[in-house]
Amino acid sequence: MTLEYPDKGLVESFSIYRKTKPSVTLVVRRDVMEPTLFRNSSHDRAETQEFGDKLHAQVNGEKFTSKERLTGLALQRQLDESLVHDNYTYNEPAGFEESLNAGTITYGLAGTGEQDFAIKSRVVEGYTYTTDEYDLMNKETRNAVYESGTMRDSDDNQSEALFDFVKVQPGNDLVHFITLEASTGPMLLYVLHNILNTGKYGARETRTGRNIRNEVVGIILGDHDTALSTGEFLMEYYEGDFETGLQTYLEAVQRTDWEVYGDFEGATSFPDWFTRLHDVASRTADDADEVLAEELRQLKDEASDVLFGDD
Repeated sequence: MTLEYPDKGLVESFSIYRKTKPSVTLVVRRDVMEPTLFRNSSHDRAETQEFGDKLHAQVNGEKFTSKERLTGLALQRQLDESLVHDNYTYNEPAGFEESLNAGTITYGLAGTGEQDFAIKSRVVEGYTYTTDEYDLMNKETRNAVYESGTMRDSDDNQSEALFDFVKVQPGNDLVHFITLEASTGPMLLYVLHNILNTGKYGARETRTGRNIRNEVVGIILGDHDTALSTGEFLMEYYEGDFETGLQTYLEAVQRTDWEVYGDFEGATSFPDWFTRLHDVASRTADDADEVLAEELRQLKDEASDVLFGDD
């Protein structure tokens, strides 16, 4: 039932002060399975970035992380009601002690109002971009219909409400480098669970099925910073083949203290500890829920002892 965590990339226990900063970077490929709208400053399309002669959709990493945090919160409430205080609501924190759970410990939290407090995030998620071109001319038009199911109201007046959306189309994907800094083993497990079990992202996600399929294709462990840049990868190393580009990029930026594992050329095959971790995180292992509950309870108790004392 127990999990084995690597010796490199993690800290042994939760601490407020990060005297050492080992890190773990997850290489995540997010495959687009249905047309998906990522909008930021523009309501009808994603922000864009040009690499070479191609326009790519640009997505703030928080667009993914916010959905993944909700997946983790739902997991905690399902596994054990004691893991999340009754008064805690995502993005509406109560008091400091009531707000403590695996989500806030891992992803951070800022409290305002009567109590000012902060928990610094252990997760660094940079911008990500589509690997292939984002076609601004490929618009999807939606009509605003009335109760009759048509664009005419009860007085036979024609509705002129039309909405154009430029979505990222199936067959495209995004590569995302997600780094955990000075995190413990249970934090890594929790983040991995949330990535593997979230499938609906973007605006208007209530009107679509699973639109993104996440796959962890690599993991990098280091005694120091292992953060990578999606922009750097696409601008300087990606030439149409994801695995070849990733191999070239990592060979160019790899540090001597890094251990690189993955399903691509140049990486060491995933070790047994990661395979077991992945099976639990994806909830395909028979004892997944039991292990997840135990690890998340340990994480919360350890952080509570450090922050509030063990009484």
